[in-house]
Amino acid sequence: MRKKVMIKAGTVLLLAVLFCGLIVHPGVKANTVEDYGIISVYGEAVITAAPDIARVVMAVETRHESAKTAAEENARLTDAVIDALVQAGFDKKQVKTSGYRLSSYEQQVDPQNREKYMTIYRAYNELTVTVHDLDTVGNVVDIALKAGANRILSIRFELKDEEALKLQALQNATAQAKAKAVAIAQSAGVTIKGIKVIHEEMSGYSPYRVSLDQSESAKMMEQAPTPIIPGDVEVTARVKAEYFF
Repeated sequence: MRKKVMIKAGTVLLLAVLFCGLIVHPGVKANTVEDYGIISVYGEAVITAAPDIARVVMAVETRHESAKTAAEENARLTDAVIDALVQAGFDKKQVKTSGYRLSSYEQQVDPQNREKYMTIYRAYNELTVTVHDLDTVGNVVDIALKAGANRILSIRFELKDEEALKLQALQNATAQAKAKAVAIAQSAGVTIKGIKVIHEEMSGYSPYRVSLDQSESAKMMEQAPTPIIPGDVEVTARVKAEYFF
């Protein structure tokens, strides 16, 4: 009986020692990330890539003293542009209306009589043509202008799927951030222990744009074929990271 009591007492003592070992002494503080120094850095990356799709934005604009006539003439010319593109082999699904408006303004009739005005109605139909074969972008411009479009607003060269390049740019930006942190730490004579936080500042891409004004549209009508040479698009990413040492 006495032996059993001694065994139980020993067990209790052992558990007490183990329990005390789990308790942090009030005077001893466990290390946390906040106890370390912080190095904050930004990482940036730019990837260039050849575009694989283009969007040609054009417009048909008509004006007349009658709103009905302006709208009807605009519809006729717009249909002619779409039909010409389809006859040239483009799918009708590649042509979308991206804007339409019918507005009016006052125009002076007689320069000698400043009080005499007439109302002019302006119909404006904007079309966006998606082009998959970049070699035919110039053909789209020529066909549209000859069929009735009187403005080429812009030509954008884009990517069908930019997500893979965005991820690659983020990886490159993260690698640059780490390299910066290591360089700073080495210069300061400290060693990086780990990363506290990292987050994406931005990622995206910029299409290659060819912007044209009305005078340039007129020049295109005088020359054929229209040479359109695409440029590379840029995919960019930026991250912010904090490392502790």
